[in-house]
Amino acid sequence: MKQFRAISLLIIILGMIVSACKPINSDATPTDQLDDIRTVAARTIEALTTQMLQTEQANKTLSPHMPGETPEIPTPFVETVQAPTNEAEALPTPIEGSQPNDKPCDLAFFMGETIPDGSVLYPGMMFKKTWTFRNDGSCTWTGDYAVVFISGDSMSAAVATPIGKAEVKPGETVEVAVPLIAPTMGGEYRADFKLRNAGGVLFAFKNPDHTFWADIKVVEGVIHLAHAYCGATWTSAAGVLPCPGLPSDSAGYVYSDNAPVLETGAVDDEPTLWLGVNAIQNGYVMGVYPAMKIPENAYFSTVLGCGHGLSQCRVNFVLAYQEGEGQVVQLGSWDELYDGELEHIRLDLSALGGRTVKIVLIARAIDSPDGGRIHLLEPVIKP
Repeated sequence: MKQFRAISLLIIILGMIVSACKPINSDATPTDQLDDIRTVAARTIEALTTQMLQTEQANKTLSPHMPGETPEIPTPFVETVQAPTNEAEALPTPIEGSQPNDKPCDLAFFMGETIPDGSVLYPGMMFKKTWTFRNDGSCTWTGDYAVVFISGDSMSAAVATPIGKAEVKPGETVEVAVPLIAPTMGGEYRADFKLRNAGGVLFAFKNPDHTFWADIKVVEGVIHLAHAYCGATWTSAAGVLPCPGLPSDSAGYVYSDNAPVLETGAVDDEPTLWLGVNAIQNGYVMGVYPAMKIPENAYFSTVLGCGHGLSQCRVNFVLAYQEGEGQVVQLGSWDELYDGELEHIRLDLSALGGRTVKIVLIARAIDSPDGGRIHLLEPVIKP
C-alpha cells in the first residue's frame, strides 16, 4: 500500500508541473514544446505502476495463506483421451488368478481321431474308431465314464463303451476307442456319440449340442468275409458264440488271423478266418452274416485247409445263403481232410447278382470232432 501512496504523490507532483508549464493562451499553435515532457512523465508513471503491480502480485503468490483464509482452487487439468473402438478395449484386462474358476465339471476338448471322415470301407468290414480328448473340465474322469451312441447308424457300436482309463485328471488326455462294423449295404453312414459321466449325465464340448462321430462310405462290389466276420451271428450246439473267440473254447469258435500257418506249414499274409467246431460228435459252428447286396457276376473264392499239424482233421465246409427269414439254401459243399494239400475254391454266384441275401458259413465235423479246425484264406465275394 505504501508503494501505491508513493505513486499517487508522484502523479500529483507531475500534474502540477505540467499544469504550471501550460501556456495561458488557449490559441496556441499545434506544436506544443512541452509534449516531450508530458510524454516522458506519462511513460514513467505507467512503468512504475506496472512494476509495483507485478511486485504486489508476486508477494501474494509467495506469501503463505493465513489461518482462516480460503485459497483459490485451481481449475483441474482434464486430459482428452480417445474413446475405445470396441467393447474389449473398454474393459480392463483381467489379472491372472483374479477371476474365479468358472469351468464346468465335465468338459472335453477334441485333439484328434483315426478313420477320417469319408473313409471308404467294404460292406460289413470291422474297424475301430479312436478319438483323442483332453479333459478341459474341473473334475477328474474315472473308469465309470463312457462313450455312448447318440444318433445315426450305430454301425454295431455298443450302447456304452468305457473310456478305457481309470483316471483322467484335468489337463490330461485319453484315447477312446470304439469297435464298429460297417453296414453291409453301400452308401454313406454316420454315427454320433457323446461322453457320459459316472452319474449318467451326457457331455462333450463347450457347445453342449456338439457331438463327435464316425463318418464312412461303404462301397459295393466287394464283400470281404474275413473283415466282416464279427458282424455275423455265430452259433454251435452250445448256443451263441462270442466274436472273436478263442481256439481253446470247446463250445466252438471263430477268429481272424493276418499271419496264418496253413495246413502245408506255409505262413501267409492274407486275412484268414479260423473255424473250430464244438467238441462233440458231429459238432459244428455256423455264421450267418447280415443281409448284403451281392455284386453282379460275382464269385466266392477262398483257400480251404485244416489247421497245421492236426492230423485228425476231417471237416465238411458249406457255403449257403438265406433270403429274408426263408430257408437256408446250400451253394456249395467241400470235405477237407488233413493231407498236406490245400483246396482252392472259386464258386460262381452270378445267380445271386443284385439280390440282397445273408451269406452263411458252416463247418461240420466228420465223425470225430478231434482236430475239427479249418482255415478260409481270404474268403471274398467279388466279380
